[in-house]
Amino acid sequence: MLSRKNVVFSILSLGLGIFLIWLILRFTNVELAEVIAKLYDLNPWYTALAILTLLIHTWFTAYKWNLVTHQVTPDREQPFRFYLFYTTLGSLTMQFMPQYIGMVAVQNLALRVHKVSSLSKGFLSVIYDQFFNFLIPFLLFPASILFVLGHISLGIAVFATSTIIIASHFIIKRWYRYLMGLLIKSYISFKNSRKKSQATHSNIAFKNSDILDRKFTLNQYWLSVIRYVFWLIRGVVIVYAGGLKIGLWAVVFTTPIVQLAMLVSFTPANLGLMELSWVGLLALFNVSNTDAVQFALLQRFLYVVATALALVGFLFVWTIERFFASKPVKDSQK
Repeated sequence: MLSRKNVVFSILSLGLGIFLIWLILRFTNVELAEVIAKLYDLNPWYTALAILTLLIHTWFTAYKWNLVTHQVTPDREQPFRFYLFYTTLGSLTMQFMPQYIGMVAVQNLALRVHKVSSLSKGFLSVIYDQFFNFLIPFLLFPASILFVLGHISLGIAVFATSTIIIASHFIIKRWYRYLMGLLIKSYISFKNSRKKSQATHSNIAFKNSDILDRKFTLNQYWLSVIRYVFWLIRGVVIVYAGGLKIGLWAVVFTTPIVQLAMLVSFTPANLGLMELSWVGLLALFNVSNTDAVQFALLQRFLYVVATALALVGFLFVWTIERFFASKPVKDSQK
């Protein structure tokens, strides 16, 4: 997975992302010193709240992945902290290499190394989980883009968004098996196009998969909705933390558009391209270049800080557990 080709591509893409950030700063006339100064001026309470919402978002991401993997391989269950650790590690890794080399590779490699599932089932569980992660911004995209471009009013945009979220529940409830079956068939077709000799085995492995269960599919959907809500809250809180002049609805309706751009990401966590998307979209809400650039870079900075703090927490807990496990137990009997 982490082949020499992927490592070289990651280094080049990281360099490209940094170059794009430099171009954005240059053409928006925003000085890097201004961004650094803003970091020192962050409101500590709102900053802590932003980090907390990011950690809760990561918790929901790990919880969803845990449920999917357990459905695919119920006989090899791992403790929840296994999924939380590798989700956090993947989130941090994704900041330095493209998502499908970072997050997806880390998750799939973790399942393989710890013998939680085979390569096929492990990759299926990761893809299934990622599908729901992108489903919510995909559903919200039509209303969001129409509102951002000024074709519909705020009231219609909010109504359309709420209606789409609720209607999707009933669509999934009615056609869940067809929709999830289509996803699995797409995966199998991709896999068998590379290894035709395993076609029969793949179909047998996933034909009666438990992830086609209606209740489970709806559960994944609403967990994804809740996860997305915390992502929105994170963005709004960052605005308050930085004292930026960005409206609530500007954040709410530009977020799904920016997130969907991750699908065509070829830089680490869409480095440079995500910032460019924020600047362009927020300009339609008359947000200044300075506030837009600072908002975009603050999001990335706090994301790295939150995941790094979580990993430090894991290291601390692991050290404490190792310390007490290594201490000899005194025999109380004389």
